Amino acid sequence: MARVVIKKAALRVLRRMDRKAAERISAALKKLEDDPNRRDLDIRALKAQHGFRLRVGAWRVLFERRGEMVTVHAIRPRGRAYRR
Repeated sequence: MARVVIKKAALRVLRRMDRKAAERISAALKKLEDDPNRRDLDIRALKAQHGFRLRVGAWRVLFERRGEMVTVHAIRPRGRAYRR
């Protein structure tokens, strides 16, 4: 079981998005918290940056793992997810 920490900017985006998308992302983060190595989540390592991305529909959750701690840095729509 991992501990998921959501950064302030990512939490702000999660609170502002529509309820259905926010619930889907929250459910995916709960699954990630239960087991960070789940096969049913669409998780890929980032190539240009350090960390991972979790795909939830048209949204991308950018995070990094360190041991049993998962830190969510950003939640962005697909088109803007990988820009700095």
